[in-house]
Amino acid sequence: MIIRRAKQGDLHAFSALVRNYKIYVYKTAFGILQNTLDAEDVTQETFLKVYQSLRSLRNDETFPTWIARIAVRKAFDLAKQNRRIQTFDPQIEQSRFIAHDAIPDSRLEMEYALQRLSPEHRAVLVLRELQGWDYEQIAKVLEIPIG
Repeated sequence: MIIRRAKQGDLHAFSALVRNYKIYVYKTAFGILQNTLDAEDVTQETFLKVYQSLRSLRNDETFPTWIARIAVRKAFDLAKQNRRIQTFDPQIEQSRFIAHDAIPDSRLEMEYALQRLSPEHRAVLVLRELQGWDYEQIAKVLEIPIG
């Protein structure tokens, strides 16, 4: 298994973990922070923390929850610092994607609505709607009661 090999110091296995989870971590961070640069920073910081702490992971099957918890904490920390307070502008965000594909208006409206929530509330929605997690998993990652 790739996680076991990465825990043993196999850099190729760790690189594979990064490839497999980087979009997952980025989407989680972006959903919370609503800022591409901050989400990229959190993604890098998350994988640095994973690299430093991977050997302490007891159960390989909990890796997705474990990495999500790290990403969410890093995103919350950055949000609290208010390093980059940036208002979400749907037209600016849409212009970033014109070279690829246009973002549907409904997606822009959803991102605008998410930006108006606190990072903690965004995290719940991002993990539920974007990542497809159930409420028990979300409660574990956020370390909050299900209710």
